[in-house]
Amino acid sequence: MTKRVIHAGGVFTNPTLNRKGKAAVSFMPGTICIFENGKVKPALDDTEEGIKYVANYDYLRGKDVKSAIKLGDWVVCMHPTQGTFYNVTANAGVYKKNDPLQIIEGQVTMGGDASSQFFAEETITITTAGDLLRVVVK
Repeated sequence: MTKRVIHAGGVFTNPTLNRKGKAAVSFMPGTICIFENGKVKPALDDTEEGIKYVANYDYLRGKDVKSAIKLGDWVVCMHPTQGTFYNVTANAGVYKKNDPLQIIEGQVTMGGDASSQFFAEETITITTAGDLLRVVVK
């Protein structure tokens, strides 16, 4: 199934929390990011300090989920809150609904545990690293 959005639903107790900044490197929409010195970069892993955000695509400039965010581009990142769904970039692999995920270089992959922030929300085989996987935030 082709995914055309990054935010994929859920109930918000507050308005969506967004944070904006310049991209420190190039990456794709759906990448899990952190802010470092005011710039956005892919999160190295789950243990990296700071709030993990999900990079949105720049729909205001006519871009889509397949349009790369380039070095220096302005990027809007969404703060994932419990119970919300996102389509995020994933490493190649077989994912099963409710599997806990870990973050490696801004992408989710298998191998998380009960303390994980992101869990697979679909059962799917991803053959190309960087394709989007629907996840839920717990």
